[in-house]
Amino acid sequence: MASFMTVDSILPFFGAHALLAIGLGFTQPSSIVRPLILLMIIACCLTSVRSTVSKSIPGEVGGEYVIGFIFHASHFLCLAKLSPPLKSTERERWIWSTNQLFEARWGISPKILPSWPKRNKDAVLSVVTDGQDFVVVESVDENTKKTQSLTSLVPSRQAFLLQRTWDLAWTVSIIWLLKSNKLLIFPDDITSVPDGFLHRLADITPREAFIRIYFTFLGWVLPYCTLRAAHSLTGCLSVLCGDLPERWPPLFGNIGEAYTVRRFYAHFWHHLMRKAFTSHAVFIVNKILHLPRNHQASRYLIIVLTFLISAGLHVAAGIAPVRCAIYAQTRYYFSIAAVIMLEDAVIWLYKAKSGDSVLPADDPRRTLWHLLGYSWVASFHVWSISKFIFSSFSCAHPDL
Repeated sequence: MASFMTVDSILPFFGAHALLAIGLGFTQPSSIVRPLILLMIIACCLTSVRSTVSKSIPGEVGGEYVIGFIFHASHFLCLAKLSPPLKSTERERWIWSTNQLFEARWGISPKILPSWPKRNKDAVLSVVTDGQDFVVVESVDENTKKTQSLTSLVPSRQAFLLQRTWDLAWTVSIIWLLKSNKLLIFPDDITSVPDGFLHRLADITPREAFIRIYFTFLGWVLPYCTLRAAHSLTGCLSVLCGDLPERWPPLFGNIGEAYTVRRFYAHFWHHLMRKAFTSHAVFIVNKILHLPRNHQASRYLIIVLTFLISAGLHVAAGIAPVRCAIYAQTRYYFSIAAVIMLEDAVIWLYKAKSGDSVLPADDPRRTLWHLLGYSWVASFHVWSISKFIFSSFSCAHPDL
């Protein structure tokens, strides 16, 4: 009976979806009912976050998605105050509000979202062999304010299904390999050394270095593969049910663009929670603290608050060792914000000294700078993630 109740505790999460659909489609944007609906959604999600179903999803993304839904609901209902078009019929309201439940990246500028590759229309006319493989779209140039025609390389339905089925196959295979071939790690491997290592680089053993790199690799690859697999599966099912392939652009960006920590999160990593987090950070900075919108200090404070909100999500959704090490979790996410600001300062100083010159794409120095950037980003992740994991383990096992 207890096992059934544990599995059954995921059901309130589906109730949270129904509540959000009702709140968006059938209440006024400024209605007092919306905050009450949000409170019920919070209760449903907190009940479901510890369910067997959410905990069984690799990379701990199940619980994170459940808690993240609270932030999405708060953003949709109370901050953005979304509502269906005026004079919508009841059926149209249901369709509109249901669609919003799966628009996790709603409100994010298309300029920073991963998208289908685009080329100027004239540049691709000579290679178009199947008109269904390309969709002509229009975009507005932010500098000239002129509308220009682009051709988006959106695959046909058949090509989309084949591509996403392949994505699903290789990501699930990697998840299986990582879960079934775990590295044998002894408690003494972690408890016998300090959490950090920058002050003792000469004393790091090959095994400790390997364990830290392994934890970092696992900490990024498992969530990446799990989210990409889920996105591929839902994309295939949606397109099979009649949805358009162009509504399912890539979830992740190009890893080649991640040569700074800022660009890692802005251009490569998924943006499923970006607007849900930043909208609350902006609300605190602009509405509560009344700081100027376009001031650089306000922007940096928004970055710090966004990552601290992310820390709160991971603490609420995490397993016991993660919840134990609240300080380590907060320190980890604050370090990301701090490093982004450090990068901005270094880049500003470099541009000030070099006259803001941009190296040509074919300049060998550009490649060297990018390689240096990749090394920097990888080193930061190894340092910050392994320090967090070592600290969390020590917190959860104080007797070792």
